[in-house]
This record gives sequence, C-alpha cells and structure tokens, in this order.
Amino acid sequence: IIDGKLDYKTKTATKKIRRILPKSFFQMTEELNLKDIWRERNMNEKQYTFYSNSHASQSRIDMVWTSADLLMNIQDIEIGTITWADHNPITVVWKGQRKRSRWTLNNRILKEKEFKA
Repeated sequence: IIDGKLDYKTKTATKKIRRILPKSFFQMTEELNLKDIWRERNMNEKQYTFYSNSHASQSRIDMVWTSADLLMNIQDIEIGTITWADHNPITVVWKGQRKRSRWTLNNRILKEKEFKA
C-alpha cells in the first residue's frame, strides 16, 4: 500500500494500520523517476483493486508504474469491476505511436554457426 488513507478501507471496528511499501521501494521509484499511473490521474480518489473477505477490507495493491517520460503516452487507465476473482482488473490504454509493420524473424540468423546443430 502506498497511502494508508487513500488505498485502504475496512469495515472492522479496530482498523489496523496496513503495511506501507518499504523505503527501498520508494527510493527506487525516485531514482528511476517512476510514477503510479492511476494515482497520477486520480490524486485524491479512493478506488480499490483487492477485496479481502476474511478481513472485510479493500485495498489498492495492484498498480501500474511507468517512467515519467512515458506517462504522457498513456491515454487512459481504469480499475475495472471484480467479476470472479478477488482482484479488480486494471486496463491501460497506450496512445503511443504504432509501428508500421509487423516484426518478422530474419532468416539469415538461422544460417549462422551459433544456431546450427
């Protein structure tokens, strides 16, 4: 959990403080300039990706991270509805440029010594 106030909700009377990710995780995101896409677009929203029946709680533990440079290439991100699992799906729509052609294997590589038996 990144933010206990925004990313966690429980119905139990004694609300335990949930575990926040370790400092090393936050250091890594800072060093690599990574951004939590959904949180960047939904600063103060409360929406959850995991439901625990046994703890009567919901939390946002499933996330999609990207570099800040690529953030502008994300058209949309959405947390879906739980259907048959205890995790909600996350959909990311990329608006980056498409390649004009499909990738194909260069057959000349197969003729090289390293690939012959």
